[in-house]
Amino acid sequence: MSVDRPNVIIVVLDTLRKDYSKGIEELLIRNFGFVGFENAISTSPWTIPSHASMFTGLYPLYHRVHESKSRKVPDVKFRENGTYLHEVLASVGYTTYLLTANFFIGPDFGIRKFKEFRDTLKPLIEDREREELNRVLKKYEPRNSLELIWALVKEKKFTLPIKILWRLLDRYGEGWPRDKGAKVTEKLLLEMPVERPAYIFINLMEVHEPYSFLEGFTDAPVVKRLLGEEPELVEKWKKGYGRQVRYLEKRLKRIMEVIEDRNLMENSIVIVTSDHGQLLGEDNRLGHGVFLDDELLRVPLLIKAREEIEETRNWVSLAKLKPFVLSQIKGEKFDLTSDYVLAESFGTHYPYSNISKDKLEIVENLEKYRIKLYHNEGKAIFNVEDWTFENVESENENFEKKARRIIVRHLSLFTGGNLSETHGFGYNPHLQQG
Repeated sequence: MSVDRPNVIIVVLDTLRKDYSKGIEELLIRNFGFVGFENAISTSPWTIPSHASMFTGLYPLYHRVHESKSRKVPDVKFRENGTYLHEVLASVGYTTYLLTANFFIGPDFGIRKFKEFRDTLKPLIEDREREELNRVLKKYEPRNSLELIWALVKEKKFTLPIKILWRLLDRYGEGWPRDKGAKVTEKLLLEMPVERPAYIFINLMEVHEPYSFLEGFTDAPVVKRLLGEEPELVEKWKKGYGRQVRYLEKRLKRIMEVIEDRNLMENSIVIVTSDHGQLLGEDNRLGHGVFLDDELLRVPLLIKAREEIEETRNWVSLAKLKPFVLSQIKGEKFDLTSDYVLAESFGTHYPYSNISKDKLEIVENLEKYRIKLYHNEGKAIFNVEDWTFENVESENENFEKKARRIIVRHLSLFTGGNLSETHGFGYNPHLQQG
């Protein structure tokens, strides 16, 4: 590693889709000298696999931190093994800091090896309460915080709803759900001692649901929202999402000013991106996960590095952030872009129950491994389990054959080369269990 090692700062604007990020991109390019990338693609439509790709430099199939038919939240967890970016940087003398408003990105879900960990959004549920709460969520599937509290009362869990309500009111008094930790992040960056070289990873949740107090915080209806069973929320979410993006822009400007004032921007690699987007009524769907729509996979990516970076319209996968950072530290050249990138989904990431038979059939059809290919010649979605293309968009009549070859190559690496275009992927218990 170079003796003059740069600081590394990565800011994830959780749930920010590309087509809503123009103001933030212009702010970072104009005021802080960032370079923007037009075609950045997340490796997954939800938080944990996407972050794992940033941390490991691998697609979900290979880092294995993803959902499956048998594994859902809360059992999808990170597996720190010495190869995660924060572990690699710590091994060469970096002091590592994690500032996160997203409870997925923290100790409860396997991220424990940062030297400094700060939870920027007060938790509503303590660890000892989680098992009790999960049982009630599965039984009643409340649609908002008020329904959850009523379900807990019916289960004679009187203490927990009082605690949750008190914590909700406490959050609300501090600006939640408009502010979901950005102010605390700014304060920490302003005041906390920073040992250099430093690696600071920040997750900001401002544009993630909920968008109103009464909408609540529970993730119980995630699958139903994605199936289009909450149509009355579409307009509310569109307005709320846009409002939160504007608020995030203001807070991000101040955060960047603090980083600049503390000279943390100087001699540094600073990356601002998102882990995935958000469906806001497309096909009447709300939220994120499962689907491989552009609104979920196309994300902003802005970089400020020591060496000049050229803007490009080629594809960039978030899986390339780790090798890019390490190459910058070593002073080596590294091409972030590719002719193609991939994204993957293995089904729903939340468990589901009490779903009608017609909806259950739809969900079961979603519980398949799918790959989306973004290529300079077109796009395609491949259903690996059924071994068929579900969608192909290209003006090149030979594109489907090219796409198949790329996907087969991707899968062959996982199976040790025991795969051909003729016999398909088939059932792989290692893949299903992860």
